[in-house]
Amino acid sequence: MDDRRQLGLAVAAFAGGVAWGALRHRRDGRSSLLALLQGAEWFVACGGATALVTLLREAFGPRGEDGAEDGERITHFRRVVTERTDAAG
Repeated sequence: MDDRRQLGLAVAAFAGGVAWGALRHRRDGRSSLLALLQGAEWFVACGGATALVTLLREAFGPRGEDGAEDGERITHFRRVVTERTDAAG
């Protein structure tokens, strides 16, 4: 799924989260705040933050002379640990 579709899905999830939060906390004095927090939680859970950052990076990020991005981004590291069990090692 491309980033624009992912962002659209996340915005719909945000709206659904706000509606669900408002319904769930309708008797609480802080219902609007709790509804917004629920919507934000659903937005992030559906990948909205990642899609938003990616789209902003594409729009405002540095570009080379040919219009392509310079280099690659490192998004996470993975550490692999191996254990030696032989008698020699």
